Amino acid sequence: MPLNIKKNISFAPLKNIVLIGGGDLMVASTKVLKSLGFELTIITATRHINEKLVLSDETLAQACQQLTNTPHVLDDINQLNKQQLLAIIPDNAIAICFGPAWVFSEKIIQQFHYGMFNINAIPIPHYLGGAHYTWQLLNNNQEGGCFFQKITDKLDQGDIFAKHQFIISSEARTPHDYFVENVQQGTYFINELANMFIEGKEFIPTSYKALDENRLYFPRLRTDKQAYINWQWTAQEIVTFCQGFDSPYMGAASFIQKSILRLKKIKLITLADNNNNQISAMHPFCAGLIIRKIKKMNSTSIVIAAINGFVELREVYDNEGCCMMEKLKEGMRLHTPQHVLDDAMAYQVTIDGQGFKD
Repeated sequence: MPLNIKKNISFAPLKNIVLIGGGDLMVASTKVLKSLGFELTIITATRHINEKLVLSDETLAQACQQLTNTPHVLDDINQLNKQQLLAIIPDNAIAICFGPAWVFSEKIIQQFHYGMFNINAIPIPHYLGGAHYTWQLLNNNQEGGCFFQKITDKLDQGDIFAKHQFIISSEARTPHDYFVENVQQGTYFINELANMFIEGKEFIPTSYKALDENRLYFPRLRTDKQAYINWQWTAQEIVTFCQGFDSPYMGAASFIQKSILRLKKIKLITLADNNNNQISAMHPFCAGLIIRKIKKMNSTSIVIAAINGFVELREVYDNEGCCMMEKLKEGMRLHTPQHVLDDAMAYQVTIDGQGFKD
């Protein structure tokens, strides 16, 4: 899987790499770069250090401890003075960022001899913004991408120095699945970049402006505010929607008797009549009805009627994460009130630099 890189600029003889941000790909990159002999410094935000990693049952702090790399944990790197920056940033270093908590000031950018770069694990210029994998699942999009993009004083508009494009497998049906494949591909990409640094290979940046006219931007999402099912969608649309908010998120939501339910592990199914003919679409008034409950030795599932098909549901929880499957009965109806759907469509996430702000 060759990288699409043209020769021009070299990073040799790079030895010092500062990793900034958090997440599974940064941890995986730490392992790769450390094995190749680079001197590593890790900088992370206070709000990232104790976050659970998606692909393991440990925090970033625990992962760094296992890698014997003690991170510098900061509230805001932009608030450090020159002397404080010199104390944590080595000479002749490059910064490689993985979802950093901060927008960097020019003072910080100038501190790095080889510059600052983002690793963007999205198919630039598509699916910019937030909730990338949810939006891709909603739109049946399987584009994969990992980009090495220069950080400048213009947010997310720096030149692209290298890219690795791929296709997400058809087996990936949840954001977690997309995340796993992107981390795998991103780790490959980091290894390729690291070897190019070592070998002194040169490459020329591509202007982001050349890509920007094809941009597709989708905003951040909040599962607790926006992931409500409209039972007037088709069965396939409901399945796609629920998959988009499946693990690692709490699941798409609807109501039974005014209680919120969170739905996971959903799939489209077909049902047959007594003559073994596929049952055609039911009347819209049937949408949301639990028409069958299936109990097997080690599992329980329910079948729900929908427009143009049927869906099978294997996991149902309340907002506290308690399993609700045993409480669901045939003949009950899942329903989302119109005012809830309207509020979900109208809601927009805003960010204050430290997390969500309503």
